[in-house]
Amino acid sequence: MTFPDKADEAERQNAQKGVRKILNLALQGGGSHGAFAWGVLDRLLEEETLYFEGISGTSAGAANAVSTVS
Repeated sequence: MTFPDKADEAERQNAQKGVRKILNLALQGGGSHGAFAWGVLDRLLEEETLYFEGISGTSAGAANAVSTVS
């Protein structure tokens, strides 16, 4: 049995209303962290209700930041 999450319900309602969330990301570096972060970024970029105002990063995070805006 799955219980509804209030946060999920709020997100669904916002998506129906066309509300977009503005995000600023700071990405860390460090080899494998960059690889794992890319999976999360890939999912976030699919979300139409999110708008990225700013993205910054160091090391591998900087490479990911550049890849997201290209």
